[in-house]
Amino acid sequence: MKRVMCLYRVSTKGQVDPQDDIPMQRRECLDFISRQPEWKFTGELMEKGVSGYKISASKRDAIQEIRSKAERREFDILLVFMFDRLGRREDETPFLVQWFVEHGIEVWSTREGQQRIENRADKLINYIRYWQAGGESEKTSIRVKAAHSQMTADGIWRGGTCPYGYKLVHKGRIGKKNRPLYDLEIDEKTGPIIQEIFNLAGKHDCGAWQICNHLNKKYPDDKKVWTRPTVMTILKNIVYTGRMHMNDVVSEPIEDLRLISDAEFEFVQHALKDRILHRYDSRRELENGIIEEGRTKTSVYGATLLSGILYCGHCHKKLVGSYCVRNRKNHTYFRPIYRCYNGAIDARECDGQTVYSARIIEDEIDRVVHQYFESVKSTVDSIWKEQARRQKESSTLSMIKRCEGELKQLQAKREAIEKEIINCLMGESKLTADVLNPMLNDIRDRITTMEKVIADLQKQKDNEENHVKFLSSQYQSIMEWADTYDLMQRDEKKMVLAHLIERIEVRRDYYLSVTFYVALEDFRRETADGKTQISEAQRTFFTMAL
Repeated sequence: MKRVMCLYRVSTKGQVDPQDDIPMQRRECLDFISRQPEWKFTGELMEKGVSGYKISASKRDAIQEIRSKAERREFDILLVFMFDRLGRREDETPFLVQWFVEHGIEVWSTREGQQRIENRADKLINYIRYWQAGGESEKTSIRVKAAHSQMTADGIWRGGTCPYGYKLVHKGRIGKKNRPLYDLEIDEKTGPIIQEIFNLAGKHDCGAWQICNHLNKKYPDDKKVWTRPTVMTILKNIVYTGRMHMNDVVSEPIEDLRLISDAEFEFVQHALKDRILHRYDSRRELENGIIEEGRTKTSVYGATLLSGILYCGHCHKKLVGSYCVRNRKNHTYFRPIYRCYNGAIDARECDGQTVYSARIIEDEIDRVVHQYFESVKSTVDSIWKEQARRQKESSTLSMIKRCEGELKQLQAKREAIEKEIINCLMGESKLTADVLNPMLNDIRDRITTMEKVIADLQKQKDNEENHVKFLSSQYQSIMEWADTYDLMQRDEKKMVLAHLIERIEVRRDYYLSVTFYVALEDFRRETADGKTQISEAQRTFFTMAL
């Protein structure tokens, strides 16, 4: 009697039957053994949720155990449902089969019979079989990725770990195996915590460690322990803008799932990218409790309001907020400064000042910002309303409608010519094919050209609408900040300035140039392809602080 060892495998855990592990393959193999009078079942091994394409045989415990049993001659036949249960890697599985055969083990499949390695033709067939199996795995992978990409683009939750701030709710969707499929919904308890995290990062300039400490102290009874990687993952996750994403595929925003606005999310990404970390030696004693744990001396005594947007006008490098110490008779005075470390090194050839007084620069910027708010309030309101009205009566929209009308006429002519060609083929037309074919080709070319024109106009219209939406968002934010700017804390002012001002350059004798992201001319001028026509100089305000 020949001793038979069976191997069963399924690629994913979802394929495993909870009542009877891998029932179909096992039943087929046992039935096949019962029909062979000289075969005797001696054992079986099962692999649940193991990919035969992604995972190498050297990392599959069942394969390694079968090889050990084969070396000890504990069985004579290895039986599988189909040969791809052994694996799907064309660079590995054929040689695995050949190894068993060379060690005196017959390799059988219930559907494909015995795999022999007796000549070169057998070796070629053996290789082709697994080359084809590998191709099927690649095709399956492509189909699955395409399906998931479509689900993502349609804004459908594909499954997996529920993001913090949401909960999974069954809304009636049923899967192929009659399993309930779940959708995301904002969690009333944890959703506000997500908004609090983005608020701390975007408006109060808090780092990940500060946010962790704040949340762990504020929510001591919460089972979740906040760590820096967790906070950073949340701050970078676009799902909180209401968008599903997978690799480079991002859906349109779903407002019912939105926790964070697009502008707030984009600014937090900008802040994370350009954030400068100031580290303080924790081994030093805290000075009379003045410096809180986790804060730096620079953040307490130094200049921080313009960090990240203030540049040296001579070498064009960023200025770093710092402080200098002045010892008085009765106390120590800390003077906030902005320092150009590039100018302190002669080799860098910066001929500007090394140190600038933070008080002088910040007072002047504060005056410029108030002047900016007043200008927007007094002039933009009427201009913006007129721009919004003109947008509704856009010439681009009228051109699209006219081109669409011409396209319909061309399509009607094409259909008429195509019908006439059919009549010509049936001998019922007075016109010949030599006359109709050039006419049809000309109409088709004109339709193609018109479709391209409409697509370009539609793109231009979308860009104009997006630009107007951007200006509308900026205008509303500016109005809100103008009313509350003087009441804000220093950290809040810092984030508002980072929203308003793209760059500040300071030159010797405190000559300042302030470049705003949005200037008054943005609201006055028409746009082309969604891009403003104003120059960089028109965005920049020049002033002298002394």
